[in-house]
Amino acid sequence: MTRTETIRRHWREHKYAVLGIAVFNPLAYILVLTALAFTPVVYVAPAREVSVLITVVLGSVLLREGALRQRMGWACLIVAGMVLLALG
Repeated sequence: MTRTETIRRHWREHKYAVLGIAVFNPLAYILVLTALAFTPVVYVAPAREVSVLITVVLGSVLLREGALRQRMGWACLIVAGMVLLALG
């Protein structure tokens, strides 16, 4: 299968996911910039890290990447850092 055929197949099978990512990825960036315009960085930065926590859970549970216990341990460390930033 050539590269072009592979791209066409992926487009047919994942068209809506690709379009969703194309819309929501820049939108997320714009929302962060908007939040930075109205809110101190110390509140916005920890909120952005929530995406890391969501990724940990989705990767471990939905994609069955394994090592959920270890990943959740590191995720708790991220949460602790977020709390420290918010309190500081």
